[in-house]
Amino acid sequence: MTKEIECRAARSNDAKDMITVQFKAVQSISKENYPKQVLSAWSPKPNTERIKWWADYINNDNVRCYVATNKKSKVLGVAVYLIAEQCIKSLYVDPKHSRMGIGSRLLQRIERFADRKEADKLNIKASLNSISFYKNMGFQKIKEVKQILSNGSTMEATFMEKAIN
Repeated sequence: MTKEIECRAARSNDAKDMITVQFKAVQSISKENYPKQVLSAWSPKPNTERIKWWADYINNDNVRCYVATNKKSKVLGVAVYLIAEQCIKSLYVDPKHSRMGIGSRLLQRIERFADRKEADKLNIKASLNSISFYKNMGFQKIKEVKQILSNGSTMEATFMEKAIN
């Protein structure tokens, strides 16, 4: 399946599809990990304002966004890397296409980019449901943290790091 997937730099016109993938992925997370109100604050329903924000965000000089697409150019996964912070801001895969290697491919794309930018490590505030994925990809748990959401509320997360050089 992953041979049919292309990982490329995101473009402004990908914003709607990117936010839709994020929304689907977050809303599919087990309520055992996070209550519904956290999931809603984490990723509200897509709307025009959020789509415009994402389109502008894609063009930010400190941000590198990637999408994974299929042969029909449908966005199946998204990843966001903050260059100066050496931080993976987000990585989401459409739940219908999870466990097909898309998240791994996006992460490898970020790692290659970060390495070219001479980053020595990557870090992420991993959601509870994604910790095992990042551990399998070579990240180490550093400490438990709170992630601040767009509405000011917080959610439990784990700060993780991976050396890349």
